[in-house]
Amino acid sequence: MSYEFKSHFANRIKSMLDHRTKIGRDTRRYREGLGNFDRFCLNNFPNETVLTKELAFAWCNDAANSSGRRVPDIRGFGNYLISIGETAYIMPTSFFPLPRAELPYIFTNNELADFFEATDRQSKSYNSPILEYSIPVVFRLLYACGLRPQEVRTLRRNDVNFREGTIYIAGAKHYKDRILPISAEITELCRKFDSIAYTVYPDRKYFFQHPSGTVYTKQWLTKWFHKCWKRSGNGNERGPCTPYDLRHNFATQTLMRWVEEGKDLDSRIPYLSAYMGHSCFKSTYYYLHLLPERLSKMDFTRAGSVIPEVVYEEEAY
Repeated sequence: MSYEFKSHFANRIKSMLDHRTKIGRDTRRYREGLGNFDRFCLNNFPNETVLTKELAFAWCNDAANSSGRRVPDIRGFGNYLISIGETAYIMPTSFFPLPRAELPYIFTNNELADFFEATDRQSKSYNSPILEYSIPVVFRLLYACGLRPQEVRTLRRNDVNFREGTIYIAGAKHYKDRILPISAEITELCRKFDSIAYTVYPDRKYFFQHPSGTVYTKQWLTKWFHKCWKRSGNGNERGPCTPYDLRHNFATQTLMRWVEEGKDLDSRIPYLSAYMGHSCFKSTYYYLHLLPERLSKMDFTRAGSVIPEVVYEEEAY
């Protein structure tokens, strides 16, 4: 049962949720978090109409709850208010740091082979006529190009250039739009999928499009990833994994291939960083410490001081 927002922020919260829905972003997390914020305002700041510093800190410091999830929720709401021309306090994340993210799941070659074989066994769906064709392609594209999950979900049909063998990533994080060359095999895979999809949805906007005409949600991608993972028989003995781990594995596999080929990683890192849309080289250097122990004998003195913790990138409001 959905919560009815009742505070002075009710209309602006609903407006933010509607905005996220229209652009294909997830709303479940914010709906729950801002629902709690709405009740908090009713009980503690019933007359407040502005997201002030006092209100933001009171919300994050509420003794009955943890601030770990509240900071990104209230930051997202504050950023939305600023974007529509209102005054709002943006809570600095450094005041309430998020918990350290877990290390990414590094797939074995057999696990990857079993997973993609499982995607190929996707059954037909009455409610989604091209689901059996979408599932194998969406996860292969995610892995083969090291895309962020939201980038593959929001990929438009016109962003795929079959003649040039490229895909255009628009509206990426940090406004780093980029054009990615893709292999002939992936280009042909996408071409075949597009031909099939065209027979059902000739006027579709998105490359992978929900039958309703919108983009698929984050929950949809996660649900089918786990269904295929279970179908593959890989199991969870080594811990859980997510669609984002396909991007992490693209990076580590690329680095390992360069090592096997005797390439100079320091000179190659900038290219991988640009391809993946990282805001700085530090995010790419992170993947070095996920590689096998034999790399520890190599000279990475220039990179040693800039390897950060892994960061799972937060979506904008």
